[in-house]
Amino acid sequence: MAINYTIAQHATAYPSKLLASQGGKHIYNIKLTSDTDNGNLIAKGAWDSFDLYTEGAVTTFGGIVVDQAANGNWYVEVTDPGDALLVYTTPLIAEEYSNNFKKESNFYNKTGDTARAYELAKGDIFEVSALAFSGTAEKGKTISTVTSKKMVIAD
Repeated sequence: MAINYTIAQHATAYPSKLLASQGGKHIYNIKLTSDTDNGNLIAKGAWDSFDLYTEGAVTTFGGIVVDQAANGNWYVEVTDPGDALLVYTTPLIAEEYSNNFKKESNFYNKTGDTARAYELAKGDIFEVSALAFSGTAEKGKTISTVTSKKMVIAD
């Protein structure tokens, strides 16, 4: 007898060097309209209530993949923040979970959740896993746009 036990993989992120984390830009609370991974890019939508906005779609964003981190993730430098916000909500990981359950790639922000979203500034650098891209990330590649919350690697 066997058990087929598969855990979905989601993008992961870390706000490495963001002006918003130092108080120079906003960190918004966004009510998500669809499942969203950490490292996805969204926009601020309409006002919902005090300190809460709905999720919007990114219309403009530009960046460059500047390097690969030691953990295999990629560093992205913002060249044109446009209206993009970086989703990053720290997952709550229980100590009694098995090591497989403790991986951040097992977690995502589900529809209806409130996620933290960092306003980006030109020159910001953030870290994301390969699953945050549409296309293959490589050092020096540019990011031309955002589609379905993922950064699109330009050819």
